[in-house]
Amino acid sequence: MKASGWAICATLCASLGVAGAASAADEGWYVVGFAGESSAQNINQAVLDQNVIDAFGSIGLSVVDATSDLDDSDTGFGLAGGYQVNPYFAAELAYVDLGDTSYQANGTVTDGVDTFDAGLGIEQSASGPVFSVLGIWPIGERFSLFGRVGLALMSVDADVNVSIDGETASDSAGTDRSNMVYGIGGEFSLNRNFGVRIGWDRYAEVGSDDLAGEVDIDLISLGLRYNFD
Repeated sequence: MKASGWAICATLCASLGVAGAASAADEGWYVVGFAGESSAQNINQAVLDQNVIDAFGSIGLSVVDATSDLDDSDTGFGLAGGYQVNPYFAAELAYVDLGDTSYQANGTVTDGVDTFDAGLGIEQSASGPVFSVLGIWPIGERFSLFGRVGLALMSVDADVNVSIDGETASDSAGTDRSNMVYGIGGEFSLNRNFGVRIGWDRYAEVGSDDLAGEVDIDLISLGLRYNFD
């Protein structure tokens, strides 16, 4: 969302807030469920295509022709529990699933004598616990803006499938890594217990060398917050 969009949203929600008696949460425990679109930000499809050509070349096959497709976005979701210390500070522990990033190439290869149909597909997923702290800026009675910074402990899994002349093979690899998380968002309190949240978070350097090296993943999400009395 562009900066102007955030400003319009903040203005509208703040103006709505003067009409009701409910106020943004001051302190206490809460839970948040959220979902939205995750997207990888710096995957280069041309680099992936060259990696495929090099992979077939390493086993003595040359690519005659090929097409490829990169799907760098998916549905991401999560569930968080948090504690708001005061109107300006909160801490959260969440479990986040960033969805999948997939790449598929299909074409024809040759060994110099015969030609074969061939394909290669790679799918990567990332999920894990996230701890973050929030700095909060209350605006009016119901609306607040927040900034987030934290640490994600992501489990990153990659599956590779190769087919040549009808014969298929597959392999998988997984790794656990820690990644910085940061983001911004806004929250509108519907009443004492419920609030609606929108946010943008970046998970830095989430990736696997089997796919595209280090990549950042953005998650734009809409969430519902419940405050415990």
